[in-house]
Amino acid sequence: MELPLVREYFPELPEATVVQLGRLAGLVKLWNERLNLISRKDAENLEERHLLHSLTMTKVLRPTAGAKFADIGTGGGFPGLALAIVYPECRFALIDSVVKKIKAVDAMIEELGLTNVRGLPVRAESINEKFDYVTGRAVAALPTFLSWARPLLQPGSAGSPGSGVLYFKGTLWREELAESKVQPTEVWPLDQWVPRAYFTEKFLLHFKVPIAGE
Repeated sequence: MELPLVREYFPELPEATVVQLGRLAGLVKLWNERLNLISRKDAENLEERHLLHSLTMTKVLRPTAGAKFADIGTGGGFPGLALAIVYPECRFALIDSVVKKIKAVDAMIEELGLTNVRGLPVRAESINEKFDYVTGRAVAALPTFLSWARPLLQPGSAGSPGSGVLYFKGTLWREELAESKVQPTEVWPLDQWVPRAYFTEKFLLHFKVPIAGE
């Protein structure tokens, strides 16, 4: 699948990476016809709503080699699969409690020949591993998501921004955290990197480890 928007807004990505991302997009479309991984409207705008959206994280993320990521509520594999392609030196666990979605993700991983990523068909609360980063895309209200992420994070630093949670969310993040002591250490508006209407009022939030309790 050709990716003109990725080429326009992410010219820094190597050609081989863009080609692999195009293969990913094609596989997601194929699997979506069988399993409904993403909504039909999103499937029609896959490059913008899933690839571009996921890739905005790469504008600020500089992980160290070997950094471990947990992508909670990965669904059709975003942002985890896109990040695994961009950062082959890092390790990714893609987590979703819907088994059929992880089966599709595992099949795409195999088709793409990726060796740094695996699917986990479980609830985040049941995982005993530790990770440097936890990622997600509007999976749940922030207090809930942070309660899932907190036990998975290990102290230390594995790159920039510092280890912790990287979460995509709309303007509701302010309302959801209004009564909480927990606040993001960084907030990046996505339309500063991709100035398109879809990205207005969408943000990438960073919560540095350790995350305090509510």
